[in-house]
Amino acid sequence: MTVRLASMSYTSRDAATTIPSYLASPNGDGPHPAVLILRGVAGPDDGYTEIARRLAEWGYVTLLHGWKVRGTDPPDALVYDDLAGALTFLRSVGAVDQTRVAVFGFCRGGVHALMAARAHEELRVIVVFHGFAFRPANAQPGAQPYDLAQGVNVPTLVLHGTDDERAPMADMRRMEARMRELGKVCEFKFYEGARHGFAVRTHPGYDSHAAAQSFDEARRFLAMHLS
Repeated sequence: MTVRLASMSYTSRDAATTIPSYLASPNGDGPHPAVLILRGVAGPDDGYTEIARRLAEWGYVTLLHGWKVRGTDPPDALVYDDLAGALTFLRSVGAVDQTRVAVFGFCRGGVHALMAARAHEELRVIVVFHGFAFRPANAQPGAQPYDLAQGVNVPTLVLHGTDDERAPMADMRRMEARMRELGKVCEFKFYEGARHGFAVRTHPGYDSHAAAQSFDEARRFLAMHLS
């Protein structure tokens, strides 16, 4: 499928900050389901625009949120403002089916994905690639993903490497157990030997085999819950 990728920008909820971003669109007028991509800290945009193109090839309008305009470790209040701006922008895209919107979070963006799903009821699905159960010790203080999970009430898929050096498996297993105890609709998939960043081609931890498997799982999960 031929897709279109365009650089664009939108305004944060603070009405003052411009957020540079990218929008990937499938052919046709739609309405198409949509995915908001929340990127990680490491690597250039290229790895994430490739993912946006892939999702558009699957038939999803995809907005790659440029949250790093705030730096590498912004406080939660600014993140919430910028997420609100991103979703307001998606509501203005005529080709988007507003009843079928998902969020993908990579690395630090996985924390933001849980924040977004708690704050915006229109989000129907969460997919987290090599995310965190607990923020790194030197990170900006904020709500922990382990605690945020209690307020998440949409299907959630977590894709994680067993050799993740940033987010240890023990923490992810602990989060999995908590979500199941809370009765959340969730799936956890673990990739043997995969490191942090395995799904993003431009990340030092990229693993082509684990990446291919994880995107197959993500595509299946979206089709199941956004049909």
